[in-house]
Order: sequence, then C-alpha cells, then structure tokens
Amino acid sequence: MNRLVLSRFLIMLSMVLLSAARLTAAEGPFFETRVHGLLKTYCWKCHGGEAREAGLDLRSLPLLLEGGKNGPSVVAGAPEKSLLIQKLVSGKMPPGKSLKPTAAHIETIRNWVAGGARGRYVARGFNEAEKPPLDEKAGGWWSFRPPVQSPLPAVKAEQRVQSPVDRFVLARLEAAGLNLAPPASPATLVRRAYLDLVGLPPSPWEVDRFLADTRPGAWSRLIDSLLADPRYGERWGRHWLDTVGYVDTIGSDNDAKTIKPAPGIWRYRDYVIRAFNSDKPFDDFLVEQLAGDELVDWRRAESFSEQDLDRLVATGFLRQSRDVTYAPELNTADIRHQVLFDTLQTISAGLLGLTIHCAQCHSHKFDPISQVDYYRMAAIFTPAYDVQNWLNSEQRQLQSVPPREKDRIDGHNKQVNARVDALKKKIAAIRTGVSTRLRAAKLARLPGPIRADTDQALKTAKDKRTPVQGYLATKLGPLLAVSSKEIVAGLGQDEKKRVDADDAAIAALNATRRSYEPVRALWEQGPVPKTYLYRRGDFATPGPQVSPGVPLVLDRRKQPTRFPPVATAAGKPSRSTGYRRVFARWLTGPDHPLTARVIVNRLWQRYFGTGLVASSDNFGLSGSEPTHPRLLDWLARELIDGGWSLKRVHRFVLLSSIYQQSTSREPLDWDRAGAVDPTNRLYWRMPLRRLESEVIRDSVLAVSGQLDLFQGGPAVPITARADSSVVVDSTKLARPTDDRRRSLYLTCRRNYHPTELSVFDQPTVTHNCSRRDRSAVVLQSLVMLNGAFVMKQSRLFAARVRAESSKATRADRVDHVFRLALCRVPTAEERRLSLELLVQQANSKSPQRPLEHLCHMLLNANEFLYTP
Repeated sequence: MNRLVLSRFLIMLSMVLLSAARLTAAEGPFFETRVHGLLKTYCWKCHGGEAREAGLDLRSLPLLLEGGKNGPSVVAGAPEKSLLIQKLVSGKMPPGKSLKPTAAHIETIRNWVAGGARGRYVARGFNEAEKPPLDEKAGGWWSFRPPVQSPLPAVKAEQRVQSPVDRFVLARLEAAGLNLAPPASPATLVRRAYLDLVGLPPSPWEVDRFLADTRPGAWSRLIDSLLADPRYGERWGRHWLDTVGYVDTIGSDNDAKTIKPAPGIWRYRDYVIRAFNSDKPFDDFLVEQLAGDELVDWRRAESFSEQDLDRLVATGFLRQSRDVTYAPELNTADIRHQVLFDTLQTISAGLLGLTIHCAQCHSHKFDPISQVDYYRMAAIFTPAYDVQNWLNSEQRQLQSVPPREKDRIDGHNKQVNARVDALKKKIAAIRTGVSTRLRAAKLARLPGPIRADTDQALKTAKDKRTPVQGYLATKLGPLLAVSSKEIVAGLGQDEKKRVDADDAAIAALNATRRSYEPVRALWEQGPVPKTYLYRRGDFATPGPQVSPGVPLVLDRRKQPTRFPPVATAAGKPSRSTGYRRVFARWLTGPDHPLTARVIVNRLWQRYFGTGLVASSDNFGLSGSEPTHPRLLDWLARELIDGGWSLKRVHRFVLLSSIYQQSTSREPLDWDRAGAVDPTNRLYWRMPLRRLESEVIRDSVLAVSGQLDLFQGGPAVPITARADSSVVVDSTKLARPTDDRRRSLYLTCRRNYHPTELSVFDQPTVTHNCSRRDRSAVVLQSLVMLNGAFVMKQSRLFAARVRAESSKATRADRVDHVFRLALCRVPTAEERRLSLELLVQQANSKSPQRPLEHLCHMLLNANEFLYTP
C-alpha cells in the first residue's frame, strides 16, 4: 500500500516537474521585450528600413519569420536549424567591422528561438476587412485590461502611513529592504506645495502662517487652501496646455519676425484654467473638448449660455495642430490630410497614451493596433476635417454668439451705422458752411488784383495748374486754409447747438452697438465624407472604405461601441454625425483601460519627475511597464469612482509621506539605497526637480514684488529682436503692467519663446509635450547672471527689501532677502558671508549695489531654481 502511494506520488511529482519545465521553456523572452532591441542594434543597418540585404527585414516578428531570399531566418523551437542563430554564432553576421553581439546577447536570441520565437502579439498585415482579427494574447498586456482596485497592502512602517498611497510604495520599499527618507522640514514643505500647486513661492507671511498653525491637520488645510486658490488653475492648466500642444498662433511659425495670431484661441486657455479651478469632472472635461459642438444646438440657438459658449470654446483642443492652409499655395490635399493626422496623434498620445499614429502607413509594429483601426478612428473626425470640403485655418472659426444672434447684431449695427452716417453728414454740412464763410473772409483780405487768380488756382487740380497758379497756390494757399480749431471757433450759437446735439446723438447711438468675438472651435459641415484606408498612408492610393470605430483591442466589452448611422432630416444629412460624442463617451467609460491611468500617471509625473509609467505617452508594448502597477490602478479607480475629481487624487498624493519626505541624502544609507535602486524608481527619497521655465520667470517677478496677477484675456504680445532675443513687445501692451503678468499669458509660439523661457527648456511645440526636457547648459547661467530681465528684477528686488525694512539692521535685511527668495532664514554661515559681502561693497559708487548683488546671487542659487 505504501509502495503504491509512493509510486503515485513520484508519478505526480514527475508530471509537475515536467509541466514546470515546459512552462519555464514557454515563458522565454518575448520578441518585443528582449530580442527586438538587440536586432535593432546589430542587424537593422543591413536588414531594416531601406536596407534589406538578401530581401531580409528584421524590423518586426512577422517579417523575421517570413525570412528572405535564403528562406526563413528562424525555425521556432529549433535554434540549431535557424539561419539567424547560425550566422550569429559563426561570427559571419554582422559582417566585417560592424558591431558584434556579445555572447550573452546571442544566448538571449537563442533562448528566444528555443522558447518558440514568441511575441506579445502577431502583427497583422494589410487587411481590408471591416474588423481585423485580433490576437488574443495582445489583450494580456497590462494597459489593455481595465484597471482593478487592489486591496491596500499591509506594511511594517505603519507610522509612516498618512495616505493609502503610502502603503503601495512602502510595500515595494520594504520588499527591497529600503525605507523612506525622513520628512522634510515644514518650511521646505510649504515652499514645495506652493511651487507644485500654484507655481509661485510663498510669501514670508504665508510661510509664517503655516508654521504658526500647530493644530492637527495643518498640512491638510494648507493643501485645501492651495487647491482652492485661483492660481492653481493657472499652474495645472499649463500642464494640460502642454499635453494638447497649445499655441496662440496659426501655422508652422518658422519665421522669428512673423507672428500670425490665432484670433480667439486665448478663450480655450482660459476655459482650461476655469475647468481646473472648478474641478470640472475630468470625463466632462474630455467630452466637451472632443465634442462640445455636438452638445449644443448652437446653429438654432437664440442665445448662448455661459455653459454653451464654454462647450464650443472647449473644442479648441482639436484646433491645436499646425495648419498652414490659410496660404492658398499651401491649401493642398496632402497638407489638409496632415492636419487630420496630426490631430489624431495629439488625441492618441495625449488622451490614450498610445502611439496609434504608427499605424497610419501599416499595422503597428509592436502594439495590437491595425491600420484598419487607425483609419476607423480617423473616420470619427473626417466629418469635421473634410478634406473635400475644407475650411482653411482662418475661416474655421465661430463667433461668441449664435448665428441668428450674429445676424441680428449685424443688422442692428448696420442701422446704427446708417443713422450715424446721416448725422455725420449733417455735421459735415454745417462745418463746410462755416469753413466756406471763413475762407471767403480770408480771401477778401487779399489784394484785389490777385484775389480771383488765387481763388482759381486753389480750385484747379494740382497737376493741371499753370506755373503762375502753382506759385499762387504754394504761397497763398496756407494763408487761406481753415483749421478745425477755426471752424469750431467760427460756429454760430445756433450752429454750435446743432453740432453738439448731433455729436451727443452719435455717442448715444455708438453706445448701442453690439459686438461678438471669434471662437476658434471645431464643428461639422456639409455631407458626411467617406473615409478610406490609405495604402502605405498615401492619400493618393486609397483602399477600402471604412466606417467609424475605435481600436479593437480597447473595445472588447460585451456590447462593443457602436457609432450611429448619420441622422437625416427631410432626406438631407444632419449637420452633425455625433461620432465624436460617441468616441468621447467611450473614452470616458468607467471600464476604459487607459484614460484614467494616463491622466493619474501624468499627475504623478508632475510631482515626482517621472510617472509610475516612465513613457507617459506610450502605454503600449514598446513603452515602460509601471513600477507600481497596483498603485496606478488604485489611483485610476479612485479617479473614476470618485466622480473623476482630479483634486481628490491630488489630495491622496500630497497628503502622503512619499510626497512629504526629504530630498536630502542624510541620514539615509545612501550607498545601499543607490545600489538597490539607483534611479529612485521606488521613491525612497523625494526627487529634486528643477522648476519649469514659466515658474522660474514668475518666481523672479514674485520675489521682486513686480508680478501682476491679472487673469485671462488675450495673449501679451512678444517680439523678436535683431540680436535673436525674444522679449515682450512693450509698444503693444493693452495694460501698462502686462509685461509683468504670469508667463502663461505671454504669446505662446511653436518655435520662438521669450528668451528667459526658451533657455530653460520651454518646449518646441511640434505636436504636443507631455513631459518637458530638463537640460543644464551654460546659456542658462549666462541669462541668469547677465540677462537684462534678471538684472532689472534684482534691482527691484533690492528696492523692495529696502522699502519693507527701511529701519532694519543689515542682518535683518539679509534675513528678509533669504525669506523672500528661499522661504527660510539663512544659516549662521550664510548670514556671516552675506554680511561680509554687504560690508566689503559698502564703498562702491552706488550705495544700493551691495544689496542688489546679494539679491542677484540668491536668484541664481540652485535652491531658488529647484523644488525642494
């Protein structure tokens, strides 16, 4: 009996081991994650893109399996029979002096072939079917599954848990044997919160107010007050404007001297700011931007409510792509198509976090996105961007009132113009009579012999005068001219009453004029165009017609998304298909796998420098996988289930110990932490982040006391100088202090930014920018040390300090400078060195210069330029 049991046990054990062995073999590396990059490094020079030696293309798995002139390059499961492995092992390939793969890299490729030469999905070739086949394996990629809220993990360091976010991060840290850094000081935290939430440093009294609040929940109250601050919308609205590629100009912006403003586009910027300040639910925010015109019956409306106008303005999101079709020579089919394709790229990268644009010419090389998917998505937007019924970039705008109201306003203003013109003619007749009377009196004073000749000379056209008439007109004409002042003085009492009455009537009529302003919006017009799949992405070679749809891999619900047939009225197509509204509702559905993940990942990125998914625009197979997948999904579900409130997600992050920890190395076990997690992806300390370009400029203006916080309205004009610098155009300011407004309101161009912004990596807006670069170059130091803007603000900073501490000692002034610039008092050593500077330079020609130098020095400090 015991032998029988033992025998069965051994059989079962062998089966388990055999299954494990098979499972291990089957779980070899994927093509996309391990092999693709190696082939790109070693083989693409001869077998990728334009170069395809022996007809072999190694850029994708299907092409690799297909092989070339010598047959298949890989035999799945048999590396010894695979031509690719034979060539690599023999050293014949890559040829000559080309970079050779290491033994480890060859072994990786061999193991991949032995494991079955697997890929995450099987790429689809050109398929004219309406619904392309989808490899089920593709759906297993984490970002294509709806987010699921995991239970909060248990952690050892319970005392550091202040937010649910902490549990997910601490669980990873503890598994790696690491701990959080100590909490940052209160003064550091208040500066960090202000810079992150409103983009400005706190004033000394704001710091003092927070430090003096010793009641429980002081930090929570500070966060709530900053989230309610109107400046929050400006700070976080700027992030969104980056994501959509916002600019204030039309076209490519390739000439520094030529600025072509986009009329009314500033309304979209202000809409975004209001949306963030009011915590508009993020799903509504997206729906309005994608289909605001389909939510309002704007064509038949008698008037617009504030919400109606906001929804039309919101579609400015879809008007951010480069559109040069205002120039007749550039209003061509290829450029019209490119505007549509660029818009799709902004939508796919900005909202979905996918590189769907890679499927324009062929099915995606890595992601399960077919070319059919791409053009079905394009069909959603072609009714608005109809290349056969095109509105160029200047014509494509609505007005801030409905069409009927616009007609009424135009009619009213036309009547006003007619009545004003009639009154002006009456005034002109009176003035002409007075002028004639005064001129006759002057003429009568001339000597009799030349009086008639002079009068005739002045009545004769200049080019028909005789030499004598020309002489008389030149010499005596000015004496007979009647000025406006003389006419006013010559008015009789009755004439003056009539003129004054008519002037008052004109003023009253002009006060009744009504106006409207342009709205840079998107809407549909005319018959619904057909959309075709373009072979190789070339509009000149259309393939099959496609209907509107969304990528199949993202729409695997029991009830797939359906786009309604075009509604008709009296046998004619409706003016709006509703396609974009259906797309927007699908995008913001509670089970959509990407929308919430993408936005909470970007929110995390703004606070920590890098998102939980480092490739914030690419959640596909060629992008990064999340460092904390359960945290990402938890935040996404909290956003969705919490009514899509972004401020709610902000609070989860800001109240966490993760956010409140120090950036300092001490007293951490730096060497060990650096060895385990050198890039700090586990968040064992708060990363140090350089401020964005706008925040640096705005902070300089804030500490100098010059910042104008006026909100909204048209962009502040800028101009390019002959020395290549770009500055505010002081000759065209609507308000005297507009040059001191927040950088958000300066004219935003694609390529030419104000110098103070461009040197600190203000992005060039090709499409959009979800993550800014942060460089460290000499020009930044030169601008901060020698730039006219910083030099001027340093002097004004010093003047502010003198005014606010006129009776203070030198030491008190030093303290005040530090508190304004760095939100803290100086250390004993900093105070000593600062006082030495003031004393040493006290005998300079300008008594103000020492304090100016101290202020200038602190504006150049890293502590001023970085979020602590």
